[in-house]
Amino acid sequence: MFSAMWFAVLGQPVFLLPFPEAPATPAVVAIASSRVSLRRPCHSLACLRAGWTPLPAEPLLAGRNPFVPRRPLPPSRGHGLRAPASRIEWTATHGSNSRVGARYGMEIRDPDTAVRVEIGSGYRLQPYVDDGVGETGPVARGRVEWQQRLGAFALLHQELRFEAGRNDTYVRNALALDVELQPNWTLRSRFELRHHEATGSTATESLLQLRYTF
Repeated sequence: MFSAMWFAVLGQPVFLLPFPEAPATPAVVAIASSRVSLRRPCHSLACLRAGWTPLPAEPLLAGRNPFVPRRPLPPSRGHGLRAPASRIEWTATHGSNSRVGARYGMEIRDPDTAVRVEIGSGYRLQPYVDDGVGETGPVARGRVEWQQRLGAFALLHQELRFEAGRNDTYVRNALALDVELQPNWTLRSRFELRHHEATGSTATESLLQLRYTF
């Protein structure tokens, strides 16, 4: 009420004029009764090809789960302006019948390249499960994932996972190449290696697939 009286004294005759939201009420009365607000509306804009377009309002604290699989890298079909690289970081915990632990992750991405790194520690409850060592106890885990766009029709993907315990280390390395033959046909070649240090065992696997997307 004090602010309304201040406006009535110092703001005449401007604040005696009505607002469009309350045409039958003087401005100072409409403000004091909260029938109108002096707060400016807030809008978000996105620069699209058609120009600046308002974005719909997003709920507060709406975040994206960084562990949800991301869409493939967009194809590079020209030499226009390149978007700047983006970087995200996250922390997460894990709990299951095989192991418990926590990890920290970081991802750097630009239109043609994406690098994702995760490191963490925990306790293994069951051996040889979920890319793990052959013993129970405290472990350290890590993961490195790399995607590289090769021209307009090829994508190279490499993923390295490892876990180290007191007497064993497990390493799994997979390399895949996807080549787009036609809009719905993709040729994938994949090579994978798995190694246990304690037993000295190494297993390799290769795969060649022709995929059709409906």
